[in-house]
Amino acid sequence: MKIQFTHRIMILFITSILSFGCDEHNSGEHHHHGDDHVLAASDAAQGSLFDLGSQWTTESNQKVVLKNYKGSLFIISMFYATCQSICPRLVADMEQLAKKIKETTGQEPRMVLVSFDPEKDTPTVLSAYKKKMKLNDNWTLLSGKEEDVRMLSVVLGINYKKISNGEFNHSAVYSLVSKEGIVVSRIEGIGSNTDTLVTQYQKLK
Repeated sequence: MKIQFTHRIMILFITSILSFGCDEHNSGEHHHHGDDHVLAASDAAQGSLFDLGSQWTTESNQKVVLKNYKGSLFIISMFYATCQSICPRLVADMEQLAKKIKETTGQEPRMVLVSFDPEKDTPTVLSAYKKKMKLNDNWTLLSGKEEDVRMLSVVLGINYKKISNGEFNHSAVYSLVSKEGIVVSRIEGIGSNTDTLVTQYQKLK
């Protein structure tokens, strides 16, 4: 099962590189990060995030693997710290979701943000971002190797590409991940209804 999942992800990974990589130098017309440049999401891959085996660094400079979260539900999304438009709104939506889950279930959900921009988003930068956004201890911000970031984005169905001004066009998606590492519910877009995800969280907690 794990081998089949990894094989499928490698195919999706290569397809992603080919489809988005070739556009990087032809995106001169995209000089702002507005709603017009939010990329549509793809379907999440069938399989466990815990099978990826990639290592990540937290905002507190700790090394972790996603399998460390086995046995816990968590919400995961991707962003980058210098994003001025979509990402702060996405994080705000996730904060509202966390509040809603706590009010509904009595549990404070684990929240995970993974950077698209490992070159700039060092632990120091991510720590400062966490303080700036006033995110509590249930939030973990991660950075990793570029190939691991791309692989995770493929599994989560989040599309992104770096554009000529150093910013990123990307999907606005966050996902509920089961205790076994499976994406069980996803929300795409800013300001979307989260009732289905909250209901799923209640069932799985």
